[in-house]
Amino acid sequence: MFSGLKRILLLLLTATALAWLIGSQFFKPEPPTSAPGPFTIHVVGNGWHAGLLLPAQAINARLPLLRQRFPGASHYEIGWGDVGFYRASKVTAGLALEAMFASRGSVMHVVAVTDVPHFLKGSDSAALCIDDAAYQRMASLVADSFARSAGKPVDAGPGIYGNSQFYIATGSYNALNTCNRWTASILEAAGLAISPRISLTASSVLGAAQRSAMRCEVVR
Repeated sequence: MFSGLKRILLLLLTATALAWLIGSQFFKPEPPTSAPGPFTIHVVGNGWHAGLLLPAQAINARLPLLRQRFPGASHYEIGWGDVGFYRASKVTAGLALEAMFASRGSVMHVVAVTDVPHFLKGSDSAALCIDDAAYQRMASLVADSFARSAGKPVDAGPGIYGNSQFYIATGSYNALNTCNRWTASILEAAGLAISPRISLTASSVLGAAQRSAMRCEVVR
């Protein structure tokens, strides 16, 4: 049975990679705009996972506990994922299979950022310029992804790098509802031309951001 699950996982990843490859051939990157919107967000990839780097103010307004936990943070890097795989200090095939087919729950990962250029240095990222309405939609969807107890996010332990924290999340992780699909759905709400259903890899999400008309130059 274990080998069968591995074959299914390989087929899913192969199909996703092919969808991204085909899309990348037909949709070439547009030149970035030089007219920034009121807010700049970033899509940040680390190989297997794509997360979001967002200004903190609208997130804090919806989740005041984060302002208390991360005083002074101007931005948050935020991601959603499987409770076992995301929090693991060492990623294994067993954890990946459990996440895909027998997830025990999901978590949010929040990293406090005070210096955006320094945080992004050396990372694979794309900057998008958005208006206030798009930023507010993103903030609302991100906040709704946090499970609550007595109206507050539920602590799920220390984060995996920097000044960070895990919180219990809503939603069920599985092979067709991945961390990257979550990121894609938030970006779609902001107006990015992306299909969350086929955005199962970090490269597919970053590719959509890099090709987008919303992409912008960031003055550093």
